[in-house]
Amino acid sequence: MEENLVDSAKYKLYLHSLDSRFADMREDQNSTFRLVLPYPLKNIMRVRLASIELPLVEYMFSEQYGNLTFSVNLDSNGFVSMQSIIPGNYTPQELVTVIQTNLKLIDNGFSCVLNSYTNTCTIKHSSKSFILNMLSSTNSTVANRPSFWGLGYYLGFRQSSLTSNLNTDGSYSLTGTSPINTDPNQYYLLQLYYPDSIVNVWHRYQDKSYIEAFAKVILKNGAYTITYDDNSNMVRKEFTFLAPVTMSQIKVKLLNPYGESINMLNTEWSVTLEITEIVNSKTYMKLSNTYSNK
Repeated sequence: MEENLVDSAKYKLYLHSLDSRFADMREDQNSTFRLVLPYPLKNIMRVRLASIELPLVEYMFSEQYGNLTFSVNLDSNGFVSMQSIIPGNYTPQELVTVIQTNLKLIDNGFSCVLNSYTNTCTIKHSSKSFILNMLSSTNSTVANRPSFWGLGYYLGFRQSSLTSNLNTDGSYSLTGTSPINTDPNQYYLLQLYYPDSIVNVWHRYQDKSYIEAFAKVILKNGAYTITYDDNSNMVRKEFTFLAPVTMSQIKVKLLNPYGESINMLNTEWSVTLEITEIVNSKTYMKLSNTYSNK
């Protein structure tokens, strides 16, 4: 809201900068932090996310996402788990390279190749048939998802169990049906508490359930960069209370699209809130009386 459009006889706008470096409490690898305000903010009727400064440091390949390994059954000799890849962020080429290295620890005949035109991944053995069990995540919550259920999904395979195809040269191979995906999350959900939760967004999740949040933060850049959301897009990030409230503390929390806390790896981040205070007693009484009788 533009300050010149606000009736200064009734309302006053404040900006509150919340920086995790100065938090009174932090949790979950710094995806959650709380600040106790120097004095209570009274008669607050509206809060808006003015900006967020957010380093994208989360590992998209991690134990949390259950996408570090899969199992291989080579020549019907039983399933063997591939050595887990190192948690982190990868380009498509980096990912297929490390998977090839780990597959060769099972058998040197394996290769893993990225098609630069289709961005699809091919896993191949020079002479032996094999079966891939892509749904080998030890995280049962991840394994039961309809999508992004393990490393195979990120590699472009849409079936959890796959049997290799015989090629004319006597080799065996499997090629993903979708492009490989190593991109970070496209958005986060920001929860806000004062200490009550302020719900402005209902994020539809699987099984017809919802995750409540204050704002949806669009992540514009790649891994290991900083997203600066200055509220210039059209995604609404504000909430108006039915009746004036008092804020003595503010807590913010970042969630991924699955409602899980983001592992910020103890990296600092910050938020700016624009808060509207009622300074006119008649306006305050009118709003309070209107909604106290509901």
